[in-house]
Amino acid sequence: MADQVVRAEQTRRRLAADVAHELRTPLAALQAGLEELRDGLVAPDPGRLGGLHDQALRLGRVVDDLAQLSAAESAAVSLHLADVDLAQIAIAAWRSQEPTLRAAGLTLATDIDGPDAVRADPDRLHQAIVNLLANAARYCRPGDTVTLRTGPADEETAQLQIADTGPGIDPVDLPHVFERMRRGRASMSVTGSGIGLAVVRELITAHCGTVTVESQRGHGATFTIRLPRRPAATSSSGSPV
Repeated sequence: MADQVVRAEQTRRRLAADVAHELRTPLAALQAGLEELRDGLVAPDPGRLGGLHDQALRLGRVVDDLAQLSAAESAAVSLHLADVDLAQIAIAAWRSQEPTLRAAGLTLATDIDGPDAVRADPDRLHQAIVNLLANAARYCRPGDTVTLRTGPADEETAQLQIADTGPGIDPVDLPHVFERMRRGRASMSVTGSGIGLAVVRELITAHCGTVTVESQRGHGATFTIRLPRRPAATSSSGSPV
């Protein structure tokens, strides 16, 4: 209980700092634009109002991302664990993101080797996979390929990979991709808060798993989730059932 209290307090403090950091820029732009309209310095034309509306939408997205990160950081005390099939959850997440991936002009491929039983919260695991797929849709270029793979890494570990042929990650940024609010220099032109991969790490860590990335600049990236496999049930004689 004491550990839970400490974790909750740390989460609250980090969230407060993140809110201040992430909301400052869009809020300042929104305030300045509204003041210009109020003082009659600019006309309230559709272009100006549309820009202010975009800033308001960005504020909403940042708030949603921060709430998601806060929930992920407290996931260790709120997981609803069950015996689930990693391959089945991966396919469901894949199908939910197919329209977004195809709209981005990407070629899709799957290599599903299952079923593969793990002990996990299916909703949280689905969320982590969706975040990785959304990341691929955001950073890959039209014509790139995104591949979903599942299968056993070894006798004790189930594995899921999302690989793409996109622009890859700069070696300088590679060690920091799962850090909170960290965005690589090459991604500054892409809309996002830098929270999605931090959420993935928190959720997978809460499941006693790991998430890693391998990438070469210009040659795509591969994100790998590894989770402990659920031990096979045994009969009273010690034989698998």
